Amino acid sequence: MSMRSRLAFVGVGILILAAGCSSGIGRPVKEVQVTPDADGVQRVSITAHSFWFEPNRVVVHAGHPVEIRVKNGGPFIPHNLTCNAPEAGIHVEEELGMFWDGEKATFTPSKAGEFPFYCDKDSHAKKGMKGTLVVLP
Repeated sequence: MSMRSRLAFVGVGILILAAGCSSGIGRPVKEVQVTPDADGVQRVSITAHSFWFEPNRVVVHAGHPVEIRVKNGGPFIPHNLTCNAPEAGIHVEEELGMFWDGEKATFTPSKAGEFPFYCDKDSHAKKGMKGTLVVLP
C-alpha cells in the first residue's frame, strides 16, 4: 500500500470517528410516547450516541411498569443512562460498555412529573447527552 493510500485510509477513519463524536447540544427533541403492551408493560428503546440520546424525551404513564432497553450506539466510547427520582419510584443506572453494549432497566413510576436522564461519564451530560422522562398520571 502506498503512502498516499495509507494517508487516505487514515483520513477516512478519522472522519468516520469524528462524525460519531458530535455534540448533543442544540439537537432537536425526539419524543416517543410509550403505551402499555398487552401485558401492561411500557417498553421503550433508547440509543446512547456520542453525545446524545435517541429518543431524548420519553413519555410514560404512572402506575404501569416501564422497561427501558438502552444500547450504546457506538463501538468505542462507554456511556450510561442515569435517571434517579426516588420520590417517583425511578432508579436507573445502566452502564454501557464499548462495542454496542446494551442493558435493560425496569421500574414502575409512582408520581407524575418530568425527570432528567443523562450520561454521567466524564462530561458527557455537559456535551448535551441528556433527556427527559415525562411521567403522566
